Amino acid sequence: MNKSAPLSAGLDQTLKQIAALRHQLDQFAPDFKASEISAATREKFVEKTGALMADLQRVREQISTVRFGSIGITLGRSDGIAKFFAFSFVNQEKRNLSGLADAPFYGAGVYAIYYHGKSHQAYQPLSGTETPIYVGKADPAKAYAETVEDQGQALYVRLREHAKNIAKTDLHLDDFRYRAAAIQSGMQAAVEDFMIRLFQPIWNKEIRICYGIGKHGDSATTRANKRSPWDTLHPGRKWAAHTTEDQMARGEIETKIKAHFEQNPIIPDTKRLFKLLSLE
Repeated sequence: MNKSAPLSAGLDQTLKQIAALRHQLDQFAPDFKASEISAATREKFVEKTGALMADLQRVREQISTVRFGSIGITLGRSDGIAKFFAFSFVNQEKRNLSGLADAPFYGAGVYAIYYHGKSHQAYQPLSGTETPIYVGKADPAKAYAETVEDQGQALYVRLREHAKNIAKTDLHLDDFRYRAAAIQSGMQAAVEDFMIRLFQPIWNKEIRICYGIGKHGDSATTRANKRSPWDTLHPGRKWAAHTTEDQMARGEIETKIKAHFEQNPIIPDTKRLFKLLSLE
């Protein structure tokens, strides 16, 4: 008896059912309006289709003659090129953010800003450490730039913008340092994402605590927007002063910063950072 016959027949029947389901969805999709479906039905549909997708993927991998597997090296994970970049990046000497005007440079890529001061109580745990207060990227002037000259002065311009914004507030520009590295065009977003996940910088919007340094002045018609936490904690930008309401109260921001440092231990030096990277 051919043992594969029942299996083959079962798969043939399943293929017919899949074709029928797809036809049914095609008929249903053009007239679909989420507002006309109850919340309970929507939730059940999402749950059941999600489970079906997972089951289909599992069976596909079992039946396929081509091995699936996962991506072994990605720029958005703590391995491969991203980890190599992190090692290389933190080996750079930190430079004074206040000295940018005298030292223009070419390149697009990723940068980090560090706090080295004593004047702002909330940031004291960060002072002089390897945990940046902000991580960002600057895209090249040309999409396929092959040299730093082709990339333009993207990193320099972005850092100068941050320096000017800091200088307008109660912060002292001399308290800040930076590192910046030009990297291959097209890779900056993935590396930035890795760095943010690695360091959890409190000024980054992804951390949802003290974001807003990169926010530009609102027009007169949009000043009803709530003031960013960064502007609440660091008043001084004129356009932000015209905004009438805070997204978060100052005390709440400071409480969140303190809790964040307790939950995400600060990296005191490069020795500890290298050890951390080697374990990830």
